[in-house]
Amino acid sequence: MLDIDFKNRLILDNPWWTTGAVEVSVQRAARRAFVHPFLKRIRSGGGVAAVLSGPGRAGKSVLLKQIIQLLMESKVEPQNLIYIRLDNPAFANHPLVELVDQAITASGVGQGVGSYVFLDDMHNVPEWEQRLDELARARPSCRITAVSALMPAEETLVATKEGKKRKNPGPFAHAVLPPVLFAEYLHIKRIREKLFDAYGRLTDLDALNGAFVDYVNSGGFPEVAFALGDQAISPVDVASKILHCDLAGLCGIADQREVAKLMTRLALESGIETSIENLSRDMSVAKNTLRKYLEFLEASYLIKRIWRIDGEGKRFQRQTRFKVYLTSPALRAGLAGPVAIGDEAMARLAETAVISQFMHSPTFQRLFYAFWKKGRKHKHVALVEMPAKGTTPVKCLEIDWSNKAIAKPNEVLSDMLEFLDENHPTTPSKALTRNMSGKRFIGDHEIGFMPVAVWCFAVGQVLLTGSANQQNTK
Repeated sequence: MLDIDFKNRLILDNPWWTTGAVEVSVQRAARRAFVHPFLKRIRSGGGVAAVLSGPGRAGKSVLLKQIIQLLMESKVEPQNLIYIRLDNPAFANHPLVELVDQAITASGVGQGVGSYVFLDDMHNVPEWEQRLDELARARPSCRITAVSALMPAEETLVATKEGKKRKNPGPFAHAVLPPVLFAEYLHIKRIREKLFDAYGRLTDLDALNGAFVDYVNSGGFPEVAFALGDQAISPVDVASKILHCDLAGLCGIADQREVAKLMTRLALESGIETSIENLSRDMSVAKNTLRKYLEFLEASYLIKRIWRIDGEGKRFQRQTRFKVYLTSPALRAGLAGPVAIGDEAMARLAETAVISQFMHSPTFQRLFYAFWKKGRKHKHVALVEMPAKGTTPVKCLEIDWSNKAIAKPNEVLSDMLEFLDENHPTTPSKALTRNMSGKRFIGDHEIGFMPVAVWCFAVGQVLLTGSANQQNTK
């Protein structure tokens, strides 16, 4: 028999069973561009669970409920849409399959054939990937969707207790919801139509740069960027929630204050090369402990480590140094206050914004930076995209916030030009500037010059819609 308190909890979390609509706050929330692509993944079903992961405060739970609303608008019965919050202690002692079966019973849809089951905060379930895979296989007539703040384990062979080999759970239909992309920010804030004409040509670069600075300072989190009226929330509040609430609920690490302290340091130094040795010395934390913290922060999508390659594009067998980027530059503003366009930190935050535009794309895993020595000189290229297969780089990106590269390319871009001479990437490389644009052949290499704000907008357009306006792709 279904426990009455259990049933009441489910009814509270599924108001559409009685009202036929999701909460008004969800209906009013900005709709991210990722809603329809992820809904398409959910509809495929077939015994494979769909997983949505991404950083805290990116709007994963809101996106789920927006999908529920869209399904109701497409004539799916409200009782066939079952939402379970797995951070609820009342559900902690229930096996997942049993919990879902009881929720189906509570909804009144019989055996649940054709039901959509949405499991929020899936990371709260021990060995959640395995449990989710078991559920999807056990209930193939249901379309199972889960939200996790932690990325799923890669599909690899692991040893069982009996000594046999099996694959990790999955494959899941996995998607990442990144912080708000710059193109999304301009669209939802209704800024884009003010800055581009009917043919998609940029009409006001200064205004675009102003919007880019606002985006860097507060645009990454939907609850800050798209708050309505008196619902406005500060980036400081969001950063505090992430560091002191979300991390505490995720990590299972003895000293959560150390993790928060490390995260704060990394936020203030986003884009700067560091090493385990430096961090261990400065923070008085053991190296192995720091490695665990960094792995956790990366698994929870708060940071991205970019690994080093040498001047010939070769990966190091033993990686001792790396650059760490925030997955949203707005987190830094929440910790240390906003930056202006001329501040010293802005160049690194612009580079951080470049990284964040790739977060949901396969390219995100193929970004490196180049560092090598030539005589007594240290050489450096900010970003190098490597191919999924092969060793020839795809392209290089250099950040030139000083605007000097287009006038003095052989001086400002000397390291990148040397790297290009050695490696001959398959596509033209770019120098991303503050407001200079153009194209030049320097030696044998074509270099494109483009404002960072224009580039971030163009990449977001391509990744979200599959196309970019003519102005931005030149």
